[in-house]
Amino acid sequence: MISGSVSRRAFLKVGLAAGAGLCGLTYLASRTKRLPLKMLKANNLKKGLVVIHCSDKEDESAIIKESVRKAINALGGMDKLVSKGDRVVIKPNIAWNQKPEFAANTNPCVVAALIELCIESGANRVKVLDHTCSSNPRPSYESSGIADAARKAGAEVLYINKDLFRDLPIPDGKALKSWAFYEDFISADKVDVLINVPVAKHHSTSRLTMALKNVLGMVGMDRGALHKDIHPKIADLNRVVKVDLTVLDAFRILRNHGPTGGRLEDVDNNPEHARRIIVSTDPVAVDAYGATLFGLSPHDIGFIKEAHEAGIGELDFKLRGFEEIRV
Repeated sequence: MISGSVSRRAFLKVGLAAGAGLCGLTYLASRTKRLPLKMLKANNLKKGLVVIHCSDKEDESAIIKESVRKAINALGGMDKLVSKGDRVVIKPNIAWNQKPEFAANTNPCVVAALIELCIESGANRVKVLDHTCSSNPRPSYESSGIADAARKAGAEVLYINKDLFRDLPIPDGKALKSWAFYEDFISADKVDVLINVPVAKHHSTSRLTMALKNVLGMVGMDRGALHKDIHPKIADLNRVVKVDLTVLDAFRILRNHGPTGGRLEDVDNNPEHARRIIVSTDPVAVDAYGATLFGLSPHDIGFIKEAHEAGIGELDFKLRGFEEIRV
């Protein structure tokens, strides 16, 4: 019996809304439940941090590829991570329509070197993609040089498909309880090995952007909303994404007017604090070291501290082993 204070039309509206809400929750739960989430790949790579100091040879491509290879070999070799038949996803920073010399995106030579190492180790498929900061990703992919370099090295270059974002809960999230993640980065059905390849640069909101913040290119929804109280949110997203290897491109460093760049005078290529490749299985350790390239302590950067406190990695980058190699 419907109370006289509630009309039949109002009752039906409430009932339909409640039903729709339950259906929506059931649908979201079913999507999340059916999607097997990627776990960290079992591997025999060393757990420390390796820093390669690149020489000032003129052949940039050759010196970067040699440096990446030496860095991975110092951790034990790519075959300790990538097995025959593996599906590898490489996630550079391709956010901006800028050429490589402006250091707004990952250096294409770093990406190419990693692709070649993965294929040599038996990878069945290597995909390269990023959720750029433009609705049309093609200009960023082409201007950065990454699309061409990746294809020549043997990878598939893919653009984001808006239908492949999946809402996932964030266990123990401090600022976020759920968010939309892209399948190719988080689904065990699509990726065996995930390699994060950020570039070291200044950022107007988070102060710096390196490994941990590069995960924002793996998510959807209103990414602008993430920039308010950004530091714990970066840590929260990294609770879900399981990165197997991080390779930080600090060959050129964008010191000012990041993240977009666009002025050569803001780019640092001085061997005293640039021309480096930093590699580790620990993204927090990578960012902790990366902060020192800007004359900062890891404790100065909120998201590095937040990620450490969340148990994602080690703030003391020398704790598990630290090696510097000059090429």
